[in-house]
Amino acid sequence: MSLWAGLGPTYWGYMMEGAVKFGVYEGLKPAIASLMSRLASVTFLGFFNSQLLAFSMCASVSGLAASLVLCPMEALRIRLVAEPDFAPKGWIQGGFKMMSHEGVGGFFKGINPMILKQVPYTVTKNVSFDLITKMFYSTLRQSGVAVAGAMTFTIPLVAAAIASVLSSLSSQPGDMVLSLVNAHEGDAKSRDIWRSIVRSERGVRGFFVGAKTRLLHVGVIVTIQLLIYDYVKRLCGIAATGSC
Repeated sequence: MSLWAGLGPTYWGYMMEGAVKFGVYEGLKPAIASLMSRLASVTFLGFFNSQLLAFSMCASVSGLAASLVLCPMEALRIRLVAEPDFAPKGWIQGGFKMMSHEGVGGFFKGINPMILKQVPYTVTKNVSFDLITKMFYSTLRQSGVAVAGAMTFTIPLVAAAIASVLSSLSSQPGDMVLSLVNAHEGDAKSRDIWRSIVRSERGVRGFFVGAKTRLLHVGVIVTIQLLIYDYVKRLCGIAATGSC
């Protein structure tokens, strides 16, 4: 039952986070591409025309924006799961209780690990999905295979599954610290938690405790999320991810 306790903030938090993340990412693409093209022409450095660099910049900004939106709801979710008796009447009561006891700062005390989680997560998820689908489409076209029918679903599905694994692993350290910072009321500092994990018997491996369980959880969510993202783009008249 403690897992269901965080359902409300999980739903609303990740709904807003997804809207901001994908909206900012797609919205920035034309502007960043234009900026990179100008830099390449001015500096004569072809490096600036790199699609990988442009996508990574877009994803970094969108990940930062998503962190600010998600942080309050994620703080509440973690508290509800860590302390099942914290808000017996539901997550809204929990939110008011956190506000009265800790103020607005209580919702943002995990902002540093949230950024360290969300930015790598967004970059690996969005950029790898873009580039992997593009690689698949290009390979099939060069081989003379018509990309139609089931292929338009299979390619995004496989790419989304790969992206989900990469994003889960890249964001695991930040997620571990974020969970420990928000688990209980108090002034736990993220830097102190980082140090304690590194100095523990496990060392760096301590950041990846529970990674297998999270991989299953995040893998399913990210795969579905990216398939919806690709489908919505097509509905809006935008080319399928990686198809051009």
